Amino acid sequence: MRILSLGFPLPGPQVDNHTFANAPTFFDYDALVVNPQALSQLIEEVVDGSGEHTTRSRERVVNAPTAPDCVGLADLLRDRRDETARLLARGGLVVCLAYPNVVHQRVAGFTGCDRYFWLPAPPGLQYREPFLRRGNGSELITTEHDHPFGPFVHQYRTKLAYHAYFADDAPGFSEATRVFARSAGDAAIAVELRLAQGRAVFLPPPMRHPTGDPRYAFSNALQEGIRQALRSAATSRPPAWLREYDLPGLSERRAARDEAKRQLEGAQETLAAGEDTLEELERYRRLLWQQGKYGLEQPVRDALALLGFQIIAQEIDTPAELHLDAGDHKPQIALLEVEASDEAAGMDGHHRLRRRLEEAIAKGRAKRGLLIINGHRTQPPAQRGEQYQDTLRVAAESMRYCIATTEQLFHAVRAALDGDEKTVRAFRERLLTTEGVLRED
Repeated sequence: MRILSLGFPLPGPQVDNHTFANAPTFFDYDALVVNPQALSQLIEEVVDGSGEHTTRSRERVVNAPTAPDCVGLADLLRDRRDETARLLARGGLVVCLAYPNVVHQRVAGFTGCDRYFWLPAPPGLQYREPFLRRGNGSELITTEHDHPFGPFVHQYRTKLAYHAYFADDAPGFSEATRVFARSAGDAAIAVELRLAQGRAVFLPPPMRHPTGDPRYAFSNALQEGIRQALRSAATSRPPAWLREYDLPGLSERRAARDEAKRQLEGAQETLAAGEDTLEELERYRRLLWQQGKYGLEQPVRDALALLGFQIIAQEIDTPAELHLDAGDHKPQIALLEVEASDEAAGMDGHHRLRRRLEEAIAKGRAKRGLLIINGHRTQPPAQRGEQYQDTLRVAAESMRYCIATTEQLFHAVRAALDGDEKTVRAFRERLLTTEGVLRED
């Protein structure tokens, strides 16, 4: 099994990761995994010249006719459409993250180019309104656990969010489509389409792309869905008359198999629930050793939310503000930055926070600042020296913002989980009033 993933990095020896521009020919693979958002970004970068893209043979992709030293974007896109059709004609599989369609009007020589131009549609249907519609939600319900991707959706149902859904009432929907997951409002959000001799599967994308060790588990689960889908496609359905030709013991073995499947599904649900409840607490231990946006900043935001702060701009790629309800007074606000280091924390976090504080002052909206650091992160907290360079301490005192450690935040989380509201309230107050380094009590 060979898989080509475009704009959606998947680790694994059976997966080749590329872009629409530099990927090998599509039909040389058994399955294609596509992130349409990444394709849209590539198209717009070529059109406006903000990004340089080349083919596998190092030809530049340009928004102009093809020439001896470059490939026209329109020609490249049409080639990819033909390659997808040929992959499907030989029984291949396309796995697509479901996003609403958008039109790219500025592609030279390609009127009507859109986000799904490369993927054939079932007869009478198109990947736009009224068939493919814009929507948003995070509650997913697996309706067909025996679908090849049913276990994947069920396992990651709390980590996926749908941005589009398919209209059940569209003409030709039932003949071409199999729905295996729906939203809380019964919208079709995970579907399989029959296309020529192949199939396309649309899945809700992850809320955040997995990083670190979890991305391997995510990739393996997705690859297993692909493997099962290719396997089921290669096996034709038995004819209806075959049920008249029974074998001794066959029905008993089928019943035993079905019972084992029911027990397995129950165990998988119990396991998923157990993993979710474990993760609710395990994430706070990352405060003591992790780094980066997803490794450290996300747990920091979660911890501060547990302590009673409202996190404004919850998307991890957007700088966060902390709001604390102050009763009859205006809410207290602090700009948040997070910094981790194998050594004592330096000035990087300070520079980011200073820039935001100065921008707020320039707009007449002076705000406090909070820098959470995880210095000497690879060492046990009890054995760490000062977690900050002295220049950082001086800068914090000068800018009158607070520096706190993730270890202090961890102990505040423990107090919150123990129901010690007095300690939590005092810690919140100190975060918003300290100018310089937050000292231990």
